[in-house]
Amino acid sequence: MAKRMRALPFVIVLASCGPRPAALPPPPSQATPSRPTPALQSPAPGATLAVDAAPLPIQSIASVPQCEAFDWKPRALPPLLGAGKAARPEHADRAAAELGAFESECEDAPDGPSERSPRSAVIDGVRLGLEMTVPAGSSGRGWTGNQCSFSARLADGSGAVVRLGAAEIPPFNTIRAVVRAGSAVFLSVSFNGYTKEFPRGGNRVIALDLCEGRVVWQTPNATSNGGLLLLGDYLISPFGFTGERRFLFVLDARSGAVVQKLPVVENVCPSERWAPNWQPGQRCDPPGQNVGAASNPHVARGLVLVDTNTGSAAFQFE
Repeated sequence: MAKRMRALPFVIVLASCGPRPAALPPPPSQATPSRPTPALQSPAPGATLAVDAAPLPIQSIASVPQCEAFDWKPRALPPLLGAGKAARPEHADRAAAELGAFESECEDAPDGPSERSPRSAVIDGVRLGLEMTVPAGSSGRGWTGNQCSFSARLADGSGAVVRLGAAEIPPFNTIRAVVRAGSAVFLSVSFNGYTKEFPRGGNRVIALDLCEGRVVWQTPNATSNGGLLLLGDYLISPFGFTGERRFLFVLDARSGAVVQKLPVVENVCPSERWAPNWQPGQRCDPPGQNVGAASNPHVARGLVLVDTNTGSAAFQFE
């Protein structure tokens, strides 16, 4: 039997030259899912919200702090200080930078180092980090301690990080003081003891450029025993521990060159710090006796004063 053929309709679709009708929305099951709008975040202090002309989601854009370069070009500096106590009232009182960090981890101690310090600290606008501690054996007095390495950067996040390792930080040394002038930072790195007990060195000043992220200069050993004072182009650093000879170094802040090296001799008795504990009849160190660690250089009543344990040395401005 022959197969019967079914007739199919023949449909011709003609393209229209007129305006195209608007597309109908797809049924709900086929609708394109909408992209979720990101949640707005509260801007950080100083941040701005940038909105594009197109209908795009608003985003929080934090302003990036700018690092201002420091001029490290050395200058010819005249002497700043002299022996004596002739006050210069035009020099306002100025406190020393004495605050340090990481002493318990980095100095030697009778029972060895401990871990009491936080891993980072902000001092004078500088964020300091304790990067690593490595056992360094014993100092000359038989106490154990660490070799520490540090990092430093501006606390506002601008500039670059500087890392300080064994080339800059000898064993048993910690950061004793920090002073800053913009992106220039000066650190006093020292140990707590006699020089002969720490033959691998220390007690030095290190200058950092936190815009460029580099060590600019560092002094020889035996230059800083704690406390720094920045007076314009001059950086003042005392050195000396009890029976050792004591000196006040006046450095060119831009190069680290020694402008002056002045002996510290007791000539104020009692000292400002000792006075609350001093009783009439008690002796202070007589002039020339090298007792007490030279520390805390500051300006008071028109003089530069350097504290020791029981007396002070005074220097007048030139």
